[in-house]
Formats: sequence, structure tokens, C-alpha cells
Amino acid sequence: MRRAQPPAFACWFLDSVVPVPYREALLGDLIEEYSLRADSASPIAARWFWSQTCRSVASILWSSLCSGDWVVSMSIAIGVYIGMAMFKLIADLTISKVLAPGQATYLILAPVVFLLTSAVGGCVASRIRRGATLFLALIVMITVAALIGIKVCATPVPWWYQFGFLCLGPLAVLIAPAIVGAVASGDALQPGE
Repeated sequence: MRRAQPPAFACWFLDSVVPVPYREALLGDLIEEYSLRADSASPIAARWFWSQTCRSVASILWSSLCSGDWVVSMSIAIGVYIGMAMFKLIADLTISKVLAPGQATYLILAPVVFLLTSAVGGCVASRIRRGATLFLALIVMITVAALIGIKVCATPVPWWYQFGFLCLGPLAVLIAPAIVGAVASGDALQPGE
């Protein structure tokens, strides 16, 4: 019989935001309680785990802010963001000059480049320091909102196009490291499971 596993993204998220001295104890207690609850009713246990994760975030972030641990994570996020901006600039120049000089083609390829850049940036930030991905996602969201606000895109686009950048960019930063980590550790679901 296979033991029930808590939601992987919730575990990764807590693993990313909980300060190192408390990480093992907090996750261990939550996973232990989850396994006791999962024996009776798995969907209820998963909801309970997510509930505990969401309830813990505010106090964990406040604790991290008070300890000054956020400065290092923010610095790493800024460094990774600068690297992402340079990569995106080179990719945009290559697309607009070499691959697709037309504006319509660029509008199709821009989201792909943006999401790929955001996902890779999230993975790099996560490899350097797990907590940096949250700051990087925040930086990406603020940047996209500012660019939408000052109307950088001269071509009229539908509202959902801009909304997609605003939502999917930070999500790519946060979710890509979790997916890569699950695939690398072999936790990804295999066909037939």
C-alpha cells in the first residue's frame, strides 16, 4: 500500500518560503498530520493541508521580514531578473530582425519568449535560493503591470492578451521550479498511476 502524499505544490511553496531553521520541523509536522488525516479521507486531508499552507503564509513572511532573511532573496531575485531582461532583449531583437520582421508574428512569439524566460528565470532563482522565486515573481508582476500601464505595446491587443502576461508570467516563475523539481526527483506521476 502506498502512503498518501500531501499536495506537491503546497509542499514546494512552504519549502520555498519557510526560513531554513524552521523548515524541517514545520513541514514534518504538517506532513505527519496530513498522513494521519489521509488514512480516513484523502480529499479532506488535501483541503486541510492547503488550508494550513495558506494560513501559514502571512506569519511566515512576517517572520522572514523581521529576521532580515528577505534581503538576500531580494538581491538574488534582482540579479536573476537583470539576466532575464538581457536574455529577453536579445531574443526580441533576434525575432524582430532575423526570424520574423512582421509585427503580427512578433505578437505571436512574444508570449512564448516571455513565458520561457520567466520559467527559466524561476528555475535559476530557485536553484540559487528557494525564497528568491517569490520575489522574482513579484518583480515580474510589477514590471508587466507597469508596462501595461504605460502602454509599451503600440499595436492594439485584446485585454486578455495583457492579462495573460500579467498572470502567466509570475505563475511561470513559481510553477516551473516545482515542475522541474518533481520531474528531477521522479515524483511526477507516471502513466497508469
